[in-house]
Amino acid sequence: MKNQAFHKKLSYALSGILFTLRTENNFKIQMFIAILILLSLLIIQPTLIWCALIIICIGLVLAAELTNTAIETLLDHLHPEIHSEIGKVKDIMAGMVLILSFMTVLVSVFALADTFELF
Repeated sequence: MKNQAFHKKLSYALSGILFTLRTENNFKIQMFIAILILLSLLIIQPTLIWCALIIICIGLVLAAELTNTAIETLLDHLHPEIHSEIGKVKDIMAGMVLILSFMTVLVSVFALADTFELF
């Protein structure tokens, strides 16, 4: 796997994203919301720093969901039966995604408040 051509590595990465998009409803919802938010940035036009912060937050949520899916897929393969410790790991990963999602909403609210001078 090492020293492969960039296009090969890119195709593997896109394959992983597409797998997650096909198999994870949460990722589908998060992608849909991300697209809506990105389109709304074009309409609302907050300052560039707010746009950058929102885009970073969206990227972190999507990356966390990909990480969550990767770990869940691996754990389900290695230990298909229900196990309390594996359940805790899955819950922790879901908690990470939830916290990042809340932070993204909070940053977006701050951006809107600043753009429309609500504070």
